[in-house]
Amino acid sequence: MASLIISYVIKASLAMILLYGLYALYFRNDTFNKTKRFYLLFIILFSLVYPFCKLNISSVNDIAIYQAILPQVEITTNASDTASVFSLGLTELLIFGIIGGIVIMLSRFLIQMSGILKLRWKNRSSNSLNYKIIKLDKPMAPFSFFNWIFVSNNGLKEEDLEVMMAHEEEHVDQYHSFDILLSELFCILFWWNPITWLLKREIKINLEYLADKGVLEKGVEAKKYQYLLLQVIKPSATIQIVNNFNVSQLKKRITMINKKRTSGLMFCKYLLAFPIIALMLLGNAQNTFSKQIENTEEEYLAAETASSLSYDMLQQKETVYTAVEVMPEYPGGPRALLEYINANLKYPEQAAKDKVEGRVVLRFVVSKKGEVKEVTVLRSLDTQCDEEAMRVVREMPTWTPGKQNGKDVEVYYTLPILYKLQKDTKTES
Repeated sequence: MASLIISYVIKASLAMILLYGLYALYFRNDTFNKTKRFYLLFIILFSLVYPFCKLNISSVNDIAIYQAILPQVEITTNASDTASVFSLGLTELLIFGIIGGIVIMLSRFLIQMSGILKLRWKNRSSNSLNYKIIKLDKPMAPFSFFNWIFVSNNGLKEEDLEVMMAHEEEHVDQYHSFDILLSELFCILFWWNPITWLLKREIKINLEYLADKGVLEKGVEAKKYQYLLLQVIKPSATIQIVNNFNVSQLKKRITMINKKRTSGLMFCKYLLAFPIIALMLLGNAQNTFSKQIENTEEEYLAAETASSLSYDMLQQKETVYTAVEVMPEYPGGPRALLEYINANLKYPEQAAKDKVEGRVVLRFVVSKKGEVKEVTVLRSLDTQCDEEAMRVVREMPTWTPGKQNGKDVEVYYTLPILYKLQKDTKTES
């Protein structure tokens, strides 16, 4: 379970870094704000689902190797192993640290939500079209949360207040609170990754660009609007999950207001995201196939080793296959095979005392008569562990032979066996 969590975190972070890096290099300073909005949201959503995007891409040779490998068998014994326990403790500590941070961030988020609800219910409200206007008693910069618009006179002129209201209405009409909430929840989940905070900041400032543009398109004079931005100097710093009229990146907003519109031809640069996404999916697909045996890359490498070592023999003995139309079958099927190995394979006492653990990879041939022969070690661990694994394989009962073109044939198999030490139950308590 711990390895799955770490794997998910690494893959999600990789997607985040690559896609945000592309944004920072090529997209951040253009005026395609609507496109940037969807791209930033895509970074969040893609990063969350990317670790689960497992495409099955395999060639004929790959399938042959996969079919000739048996599931890994894990043999354990009760023995104290300080090094492995310490390693496991570090992994758990890392996961607990991440979870602890998530709990703290989630608590902070809930406190902010409760602050918004208190402002909503403790102040007078009125309906205006599709908006609910909450009039605040204390001075505070206007902000919106979905269709709630919180506004305080704050000593401003009526016409300036109307402009500020128009700004918040743009946030409401364009459903900007959805973006804010999604980025906040994403930050809670990946609080330890600085990219998430940069992403959250970019989402918020881009939403302000969109709201500013919407106000100006309603006929508000650009110069007058910029002066109003400069007048509003007290942001609602205690509430981070709202769309507020004033943000710390005021200079960027004014720069964007006065910036010349980016040429439409430059929109093509957004196509750069597609090859990056395709490469990530392809990399994940390759990684997925390599983990089909036991969720580790080592088994796939062992399969390649088996295939390469078998090559010379295949040249000399063409009747031995790595995959056939009907694969050999152990009496009772794969489950019975695993039960047989678990029941008969013992952890060598001396190896346990010497704290030897790791993987032995065997290769053997199931003959035309179903007999197990030519048992060899592809990856050695320890002499005693190797011999014990080979003994159990040699003593296997007769298999149902494999068939190719209706004839019984000989087939190579690869069997990974993992010897793993465990703490004694007494030491755990």
